[in-house]
Amino acid sequence: MPRSTALVRALARSSSVAACLVGMLVLVGWALDVMVLKSMGAAIPAMRPSAALGLMLGGVALGLRLPASTHRARHRLGTALALATALVGAASLVDGVVTGGNGGLDALFLRAFGADGGAPSAAASPLTGLCLMLLGPALALVDRGHPQRLSWSDALVVLALMAALTGLNSFLLGPLVTPAAAPYFQERSLGLHTTLVLMLLAMGTLCARPELGLMARLTRDTLGGFVARRLVPVTLLGPPVLGLTLVLLDLTGELSHDAKLPLFATVVAAGGATLVLLAARALDVLDTERMRATAALEASEERFRTFLDTAPDPMVVVDASGRVRFANAEAERVFGYRRQALLGREVALLVPGGLQGPSAGEGPGRATGGRLVTGQRQDGTGVPLEVRLSPLEGEDDATRIAILRDVTERRDLEKLREEYVGLISHDLRNPLNTINLRAHLLQRALHERKLEREGHMAQAIIHNVEWMSTMIEELLEGSRLESGRVTLHREARDLGRFLEEVLERDVPPDTRERFRLHREESLPPVPIDAARLERVVTNLLTNALKYSPKGTPVDVRLSAVHDHAVVSVTNQGPGLSARDAARLFDKYYRTEDGRLQDGKGLGLGLYISRLIVEAHSGHIWVESEPDRGITFFFSVPLQLPGAPTKSEPLRQRTG
Repeated sequence: MPRSTALVRALARSSSVAACLVGMLVLVGWALDVMVLKSMGAAIPAMRPSAALGLMLGGVALGLRLPASTHRARHRLGTALALATALVGAASLVDGVVTGGNGGLDALFLRAFGADGGAPSAAASPLTGLCLMLLGPALALVDRGHPQRLSWSDALVVLALMAALTGLNSFLLGPLVTPAAAPYFQERSLGLHTTLVLMLLAMGTLCARPELGLMARLTRDTLGGFVARRLVPVTLLGPPVLGLTLVLLDLTGELSHDAKLPLFATVVAAGGATLVLLAARALDVLDTERMRATAALEASEERFRTFLDTAPDPMVVVDASGRVRFANAEAERVFGYRRQALLGREVALLVPGGLQGPSAGEGPGRATGGRLVTGQRQDGTGVPLEVRLSPLEGEDDATRIAILRDVTERRDLEKLREEYVGLISHDLRNPLNTINLRAHLLQRALHERKLEREGHMAQAIIHNVEWMSTMIEELLEGSRLESGRVTLHREARDLGRFLEEVLERDVPPDTRERFRLHREESLPPVPIDAARLERVVTNLLTNALKYSPKGTPVDVRLSAVHDHAVVSVTNQGPGLSARDAARLFDKYYRTEDGRLQDGKGLGLGLYISRLIVEAHSGHIWVESEPDRGITFFFSVPLQLPGAPTKSEPLRQRTG
């Protein structure tokens, strides 16, 4: 909450308490016939009982209005008391016109107090009744959420405040034109304490809703609010303070009556000039702050431009219409255009296919999270690019900054790596196939001769050959998926039936009873590459068996979340640390438990599963806590996507 708003709320609460307290003390003074309580001073006119009642009712009504949200009963009681305040003010006005202030409510109070002889001698001031009659409806209209009603409330409060200020100025400035000052105080029917409490109650009503209406203009952190907070108090309180000073000087004999008006005019002129200087100073402070902020912004922009200009990758800023607004030096070098020639031109000049290319998850740039496009140099030659798009912070017109990384060297390295892996795997596959064939023949011959010990040795050879073949196949599959040269053979499949078939086909019979399949019946057929997705499911099922206690159940769930089918596999194993969960799908990464239980693995199973799922435009993730089990999720779109989908919100919804 801003400091000015907090001060305004405190003023509203103080006004409510002060109005109630003064009204109560005056009524007690009339009841006990204590002049000090009635007049708050010997030389100041006494406050009439009707005025004290009106102030007390208004103070309570304001207190009930202060909470931003009130109960219905409290709201109705506040409205009733506010209207009662208006009725008291109207009755006082009528009494002043008809009986001259000697009848009506005041007479009733005096008879009730048994003080018929103590009636006030001075005529009732119409300003007191007028203020109460205006403040009552204003308090009744203070209602959060109704700006039109609040504007009427502000208008009534301003009128009441002007009436009370008129009474205060007439009380203090009257001696400027009255030869004798002391009798003047005793003849005023509107006492000083009455005027001050009325002004305080009016200010409290304005402050009841500091974030709305007229008071909001004072509490806002704007130029108008800054100037108003400094000038309005001086403008309203300056003349009364000046009048009080002149009266005190006159009472002490320090100032002659003839010098009052000239001195008052001089001080008012000086006060006006002071107000102008204060306004000028306030504007100077704001202008200095504005210039400082502008200089800081310009320096920040210069640093930002320097950062962009010295970046090692081509960078361009593109507006909502697709036009280039900035290009750095590296963009000039890569594309061959001068910077001035690019500004204001369509970005299609550099990237004919547009910046929204295929997801890098479908190509060799998947690991970096960019998009792959083909750029065009000034000489017409193409250049492979990885594009990263980011919206500029604070821009409302979809302005984006595009980082265009030249991936020519990376593509050459990936092609070389693929050729190398293919060559190595081909050279390894042939001798392994020969070893496998001969080992099977040897095992058969040993079995026929009933040489069991030698047959077990041959079986160990076959097992290790199969393990090496699996590693080679994983290396090849990972290389193919990373290169983006894999074509998915999609067909619409019933995903629930597909999971049942995988459980029947790929899970050993002695462990099949541990799996519990939960599926949604209304799920439509999903386009998938069944062979590759079976590899993902089998990997997750195998891991669930391997890393959970024997005999514990494994839950497999299939559900639809918006436009994706989500499969989860949950076991009751020891769980994962946050570090392991964050890196579990990285290439060659293995947990400590995984290395202890299976020393032969390469850490490619979950990595390849991630590549397969992302090739389907899906997402795979894990949720786990130590000693709380592990749940693997993967999602695939229910329909072939026209553009890559955002999977992170999906993770939040399913998790």
